[in-house]
Amino acid sequence: MPDPGRIFSLLRCPYCHSKLNDMSGHSLSCSGCKEEFSIQNGVPIMVSSAKQAALEKKIGEWHNSEVMPGFLSYDTIQRLKSPAPFKWFKRNQILEGIYREMKADGLYVDVGGTGELSHPAICCANLELSRYTHLVCDGQFLPFDDNSVDGIFIMLVLEHVPDPFAIAREIKRVLKKDGFVAATLPFMQVMHENPKDYFRFTPDGIRRLFEGLNESKLEIASGPTGSLIWILKEYGALLFPFSNNRIIYASVREILGWIFYPLILLDYYLLTKRRAEKMSSYFFYMGRK
Repeated sequence: MPDPGRIFSLLRCPYCHSKLNDMSGHSLSCSGCKEEFSIQNGVPIMVSSAKQAALEKKIGEWHNSEVMPGFLSYDTIQRLKSPAPFKWFKRNQILEGIYREMKADGLYVDVGGTGELSHPAICCANLELSRYTHLVCDGQFLPFDDNSVDGIFIMLVLEHVPDPFAIAREIKRVLKKDGFVAATLPFMQVMHENPKDYFRFTPDGIRRLFEGLNESKLEIASGPTGSLIWILKEYGALLFPFSNNRIIYASVREILGWIFYPLILLDYYLLTKRRAEKMSSYFFYMGRK
C-alpha cells in the first residue's frame, strides 16, 4: 500500500472536501463542516457515525439471511462455498498491463476492495474495516480533493450500491487529467446480496454510466458459461425437495456449483463468438479522464 502518512496528507472531508485537522492521532476533524472521523488501528474511518450505524445494521441483516450454523464462523462458510460461477481468463494479463503504467508515487484507490489487488501503490478502500483495508469510506463520498487521484479500481461493486451514477460522478471528480478508472460490472448474474444487490449493466449502460470519460476498453470479462452455471445451480437448488429450508437449499446449491464449475472451460470457445456479450456474466471497462 502507499505510505500511510501520505494517504493521511491527501485526505479531505468526504462531504465538503475541506482540509482535515489531526486530533492527536485518534481522530480527524473537518476544518469546514466540523464532522469528526475516527482512526482505528491506524485506519481512517471516513464515514459519519450515522452512516456507520446504518451499515452495521445492513450487514447484520445480510449475515442473518445467510446460512449461519452456530458452530461455523462466517469466514468458514465462505471457504466451503463452491467457486464463484464465472471466470475472467484475461484478468492477470489485463491487471499486469495496468500495473506497468502505474507510478510508484501515484495514488490509486481500489474502491470496495477486498485485498485481491496486490500492487504496492494501491490503497484498499471499503465500507467495512478488515485486515486488508487501508481506508474506510463510502464510494459516493470519496475523501479526496478534485483532480487528485491517479487511478480508480472498482471491481464487481457497482451492482451493490443504490446509486452507481453518484459513485461514477465521484470517480470523475477525483481523477486527475489522464487518470483512469478500471471497472468490472455484471450483466447476467443471479441476485446476490452483499449486503444488497441493485443493478445490472449492458455495454450501452456502462457507457452511459461513465459518460464524459474517454473509453479505452469495453469487453467481455466472463462469458456465457458463467451465467449458465450460476442459473443452473440456483435453479437446481430451487427444484430440490424441501428447498424452503435454507440449509438444504444452500447445501444443494453449493454441491451443484462444484459439479457444474468445470463447464467454465467452454467459455474459451464461446468467447470467440461475435454475439457472446448477449449472455455474458460481466464486462470489463477502462476509461480515462
